[in-house]
Formats: sequence, structure tokens, C-alpha cells
Amino acid sequence: MTKVISFSGISNSGKTTLIEGLCKILIPNFKVGVIKHDPKNKMVFDTKGKDSYKFFESGADVAVISPSQTTIRFHQSLPNNKVLDIMNNNKSLDYLFIEGFKTMPYKRICVIRDAFVKEDVINADAIATIDSLKGQFSDKVTLDLNNHNEILDWINAIKW
Repeated sequence: MTKVISFSGISNSGKTTLIEGLCKILIPNFKVGVIKHDPKNKMVFDTKGKDSYKFFESGADVAVISPSQTTIRFHQSLPNNKVLDIMNNNKSLDYLFIEGFKTMPYKRICVIRDAFVKEDVINADAIATIDSLKGQFSDKVTLDLNNHNEILDWINAIKW
């Protein structure tokens, strides 16, 4: 069974760094997938002028397949369950990390480095934060944001 964990938190709180750290620990031995929510359309997937960019700009959905990776771009948003199906198609993932998508019904870690949104804390199953802020969240499981092994231990302890 795939262990699916969602990560929430404000911009620049450390979500991506945390997920990268977890991936580095896991990937030698496990299959890991990551879904990134980009609500402000800030991500850049291709370079202007390249063929795949031109195809996408023409209105086509595009898949770029190379020996080391595949990138897929659609012109419409897909339902969350369709994205999960694509990520898990043809191979079973051991872990799937979701950055953003606050409405998905999975265990959630709220990442807090300084400022935060109260609703993110309320809806979180655990808080990953720096030592100086841990006391603010005594009603939640608090994890050391800089200790990726501790966070992974918490994830693995969840009853799946």
C-alpha cells in the first residue's frame, strides 16, 4: 500500500526542502512519487521556442519522453484522483508526497518556519517546525523540521 502524505504551509516555509530530503533518504530503496500543486502557475516546464513549448502553445496536450524522464502537460486541471492514478500507473509507489492540495484527504504535515496559516495547523496531523517554535503547538505532534529521519519515522508509524 502506498503511503500518501500531504505537506502544507505558506510559501518558502521549507516544504520542498523537506520533501527533497525525504526523497534522498528513501529513493535508494523505495519507489517515491511527488505531486506538486502550483496554484499560482509559477512553475516553468519548458523553454520558449523549443518544440514541446510550441506544441503546448498550439493548444495540444504534450508528453515529452526521454531515456531518463517523462514530462506531461495538460491544458486543463485534472481531478486529484486522476493525477494519483497517473503517478501510480504501471508501478506501485511505496511513498507519494503531495506538496499543497490542502483539500486532499490524506495525512498532513504542516511545515512552519515562521509565519503560518491557522487553518493549516488545525487541519494538520503533525507540525514540522524549528525548535524555537515547537512550544506553540503543544496540542499537535511536533517534529523537528531539520530531522528528516524523525519525520520519516512518524510517517512509517502511521497505521496504513
